[in-house]
Amino acid sequence: MVSILLTVLKIIGIVILVILGLILLLLLLILFVPVRYRTKGEYLDNNFAADMRVTWFLHTASFKAEYSIGQAFHMRLKILGITIYDNLKAAGKKYKNKKMKSTKNKSEDVGEIQAASYEDTQEYEKDIPQSAFLKNDYQEEQNLSVNTDEDEFVSEKATHKWHILYKVKIIFINFVNFLKNIKFTFHKIYDTIIRVKDNIKYYLELLQLDSTKQAFSMCIKQLGWAFKKILPKKFRINFHLGFEDPAIMGEVLAVWGMFYPLHQGNIDIRPEFDRSVIEGEFSVKGCISVYVFVKVACVLFFDKNIKLLIRHLKRNKI
Repeated sequence: MVSILLTVLKIIGIVILVILGLILLLLLLILFVPVRYRTKGEYLDNNFAADMRVTWFLHTASFKAEYSIGQAFHMRLKILGITIYDNLKAAGKKYKNKKMKSTKNKSEDVGEIQAASYEDTQEYEKDIPQSAFLKNDYQEEQNLSVNTDEDEFVSEKATHKWHILYKVKIIFINFVNFLKNIKFTFHKIYDTIIRVKDNIKYYLELLQLDSTKQAFSMCIKQLGWAFKKILPKKFRINFHLGFEDPAIMGEVLAVWGMFYPLHQGNIDIRPEFDRSVIEGEFSVKGCISVYVFVKVACVLFFDKNIKLLIRHLKRNKI
């Protein structure tokens, strides 16, 4: 009995270790396996076309986007070779569903209109015999309205004087409230100016602290390192460029030569000195790893100077 129990516990322990190992392996893959991206495009004969591809872990997950002038923007997401999302197919399904719903709504509306017209004819036939009674009621209402108009004319003369006094009273009350509001507004503006002045003084003193300067330098350092890791590893840009004025083309080539240490020949220009033309193509390749963002977040989160700066910004006492 004890041996069976130990065997069961052993199997459970092995299963738990395997699950933990798979979870650890998945986390390591997410952190250290880079997401690779590639983009290329061209502009020729007033037509622009570009596409972008993003893949991860031997195309286990892939994303593709294509765009061209005059064509619909196409996006597609695949996981393990199975299409998870395709915007063109999704748009087609939505259009079909809307078309089916519109036909159903039209048929229902036609039925409702027919039923309503049938009910209106029945009500009209029922109301025909009652027209004589409606005429008598209308004459009685006219006689009553004449008597009530005479009584209201007498009462209006009696209350006219009271209305004038009431209006004067309301005008006086509104004038007093207006003066009070002006006083309150000036006090509020003064308090706001004082508060803004104190805030400016506080933040200027905060910027002059050594801990604040070290926190900003740490942020700039980490963000710069992350930006270098994100930048594309390879890029190529080819221009076919020309102007009617050769002097302008010469100035462009001079600037291009000045920035050669930065692009190192990855930007190429094929000049034209006798006609205006703008054409070109580009390609960009690179990769992004998740651990870069995790590292930057951890360093900034555990930095003492940044924590101190956050407490200062919240105006908590240290």
